[in-house]
This record gives sequence, C-alpha cells and structure tokens, in this order.
Amino acid sequence: MNTLSNLLRQETAELPLRVEAVCDIIENRHPNRVQAFIYYGSSLRELDNPEKMLDFYVLIDSYRKTHNFIRAGLNALIPPAVYYVEHICADGVISTCKYSIMSLTAFERRCSQKAFLSQTWGRFSQPCALLRSKSNAITERVILARETAIRHIAMETEPLFEDSPTPQEFWARAFYESYRTELRPESSVERTAEFVGKYLSRYEHVSAILYHLQDGKIDLPKTRRKGAKLRWFLRRLLGKPMTAIRVINSAATFDGGLDYVLRKVKNHSGVTIKPSAFQRKHPVLCSPILGWKLWRKGAFR
Repeated sequence: MNTLSNLLRQETAELPLRVEAVCDIIENRHPNRVQAFIYYGSSLRELDNPEKMLDFYVLIDSYRKTHNFIRAGLNALIPPAVYYVEHICADGVISTCKYSIMSLTAFERRCSQKAFLSQTWGRFSQPCALLRSKSNAITERVILARETAIRHIAMETEPLFEDSPTPQEFWARAFYESYRTELRPESSVERTAEFVGKYLSRYEHVSAILYHLQDGKIDLPKTRRKGAKLRWFLRRLLGKPMTAIRVINSAATFDGGLDYVLRKVKNHSGVTIKPSAFQRKHPVLCSPILGWKLWRKGAFR
C-alpha cells in the first residue's frame, strides 16, 4: 500500500561500527532511559565520511530520570538538551557526535499540527533513520509523528505558491522557510534545492502520496490555509532567539561548549560577543542574557 508510513518505515541505514559505538556510549550515559534514536543530517547522507559530525535525536521516557533537577527543568522548558560525544575508534579515527535529548511525548507534540515553531516538524519531515527502537509501539509512535510532520510542513508551504510547483521546487521552498527560523547557513531556495535533489525520488514519492501530480507538477488544492507568510515571519522572529538560547544551554554539557556555540553564531551571522568569566562558568544560567546580547547585535536577523 502506497502510504507515508510505509515510505518512512523503509528509511533505514546500515551503520558503520564507529556509529554503533557512539550509540552505545550514549545509551550508557543514560541507562534505561533511551527509547529510540533518530539519525539525521549530513553524516547520514555521507555515511562513509568519518569527518562528518553525527547528529542524533535521542528520545527518552523521562527528563527527571535522565538529568539532574535543573537540567530536567530546562530540557522540559526549552527542548531539546544538546550533548556532545567524542569517540576514538580502534583505527584511530575520531568520531564526533552532537545529540539532542527530547522526550518521546514532546517529540510527538512538536511534530503535531498544533506546534507553531518548525524546528522539529521541519527537520523530521526530511530523510532520517530510526535506530534502536525499544518496541514496536515506540516505532509506530515515531512513524506517526513523522508522518504528521510531513503533512504539517506541506500545509504550511502550499499557500506560498500561486502556480503549480514541481516537487523539487515545493520541498526546497518548504525547507528554506524552516531553515530561516534557525541558526542555519542555508540562505537560498537554490541551496535547499540541492539538498532536495539528492533525494528527489523520495520527494516525488511523498508528493504523489499527498497530492495529484500532473505533467510533473503538484496540483495544489484550491482551498489553502490563510496567513502562511505571516506565520513564517513570526517563526523567524521567535525561532532564532529560541534556538540561540537552546544552543547556549548546551554549552555546559562539554568542555569548550560556549566557544563552540559562539563560533557557530559567528559563522552564521558574523556577530560575536565576549562573555564574562561568570558567564563562562555558568552558561546555562546566563543563556537568556547571552542570547539577548547576541540578538541586540543582530545575530538572528
């Protein structure tokens, strides 16, 4: 049967041993809490490239049982919490990994039609691989959430077109709008069109499931949600500072974390700040202040 859920079930990956080793480290860090991994990003597209940083979402069952009290509260308030892993393989290759912790319930909620910000439903409507799911029930929950995410971003993209777009044009615009709500270097539809082109058959398949295709173009529905341009504007307005605060929160989870965060912001915007000694010592506590300073200097515009 030609459905989104069947398509998503087919998105798997044969993992190199170095990736399996990093997954083991993460599970050992959070014993009995991990419900599933979602592998995404450029390292998934280039599995054979050990220089690519691994990107995982790690879905857990409980913030309180995973973190200390303060960290659990922050993870619930501004998910996900971001951590870093560095693993030296037997052949001397260093695998680096950035992983984000979110509860399975929060993941479902942030993929839903009720979720305003697009960071979760935009990211997980793209190709990714579900790993180490603890049960069939968890697998089904993740698949359903991702299916909802795809439908959500499609509905929010439809009103941006006056004419019938090709699948590549449609999904390139969708991800461009989503990327613009984060601290991302992608600055044009042409750039996101390159990403979509790498999985073009996948996006053509998704488009055929959601819409009627005529002469290679999407026949969009006549009735579409109004106010899409305003909603994307508001997502940009809210999403970038929220992303900055969340990323700064992650600075306390590994050595040199705050410098990594500020370098990431500078690479994106050209803007940087010089944190005080107290702010370096307490980046989580000071994250709203640091985020506000970056905002005032124009880091998120």
